[in-house]
Amino acid sequence: MAKRGMNVTSTLSRRRFGQLAAGIAAAATLAKPAILRAQGADVVKMGWFNTTTVSAQIAHVLMRTDIAARNGLRMNMIQLNASPAVNEAIVSNAADVGTLSDFAAVTTMAVGAPVTTIASQARFRSAVLVTKKSGITDVAGLKGKQVYGTFGITAFQNAQEAMTKAGLTPGRDMTFVNVGPAELADAVGAQRIDAFFTYDPFVSFFENAGFAQVISENLTPVIVLTANNRFFKDRPEVAERFLLANSQALYFASQNHDLVNGWFRSLEPAKNIPEAVLEKASGYDPAWNAKAPTDIKAALSEEQIKKLNLLAEWGVEAKLLPRRPDVSKFVDTGIASRVDAAFAAQNFDPKTVKIVG
Repeated sequence: MAKRGMNVTSTLSRRRFGQLAAGIAAAATLAKPAILRAQGADVVKMGWFNTTTVSAQIAHVLMRTDIAARNGLRMNMIQLNASPAVNEAIVSNAADVGTLSDFAAVTTMAVGAPVTTIASQARFRSAVLVTKKSGITDVAGLKGKQVYGTFGITAFQNAQEAMTKAGLTPGRDMTFVNVGPAELADAVGAQRIDAFFTYDPFVSFFENAGFAQVISENLTPVIVLTANNRFFKDRPEVAERFLLANSQALYFASQNHDLVNGWFRSLEPAKNIPEAVLEKASGYDPAWNAKAPTDIKAALSEEQIKKLNLLAEWGVEAKLLPRRPDVSKFVDTGIASRVDAAFAAQNFDPKTVKIVG
């Protein structure tokens, strides 16, 4: 294990890892997105970031295959640095649609932005971890300890929930400490702290490197697709074709791991993520190992919508949101439900997909 950890850190330094997690690579539109220039196709501007497993693989498939063109679309793929930048792009109408973590989507709802969350795109894992030097083996062992991580992300809520379930009261029995991703990576690598929380692919990275082990994990976080209302409400037919293309891209990715993982690792800030880490982290989304198109679901489930409501309530309690939004006013599952039915009935063969870039 130690030898393997040394191999990982030689390809991805702690500081480089921190840069990846922080998403501080310059936010910029890809200069030459690999798309099929279909004449007369409807343009869809999509904001995305190349640090979230499965979600980013889908974006690469939309860029590098003919799936968008098959659906009468021309994708303008806008690579940004993280959810906040994608949020801004969607709200300002610089992007028609974008990939957001569930709590980032709730943030747009809390400020009353003219956007609608229209689909579930990918699931990911968050976790509470302890460093190897800590000697801690379970959440109860965190009593009297400090737990480090970035406030205002879904993993923070998941970590608080894990403490409560273990009978620990944050602020009394243990303390959360807000720290940026780069500083967190340095502290974990140097074994200066006992415990922390984060999300994949970074959970898998620390495990793979031999720096830390998971003592609590949550598999419910989701990357959603959120659209500007000018796109979703004024061009619903285009939005429906986009969601169908997204489902096709996800199924194609699930059948071509090596190919799409290579695409993921071809761009900053993810070039140096070890492939084993990427594959493990992606595997926490059940759709990554889909056996049939019926395994792909675009519509947010009732459970996922309940989680959005929980995040909204938590965000207000944690003073991360100005008010608790009425989530039902900002979520629409109608088009995604129709897409799920259509895709399940469609004889989509990923072997017929053409690579165009």
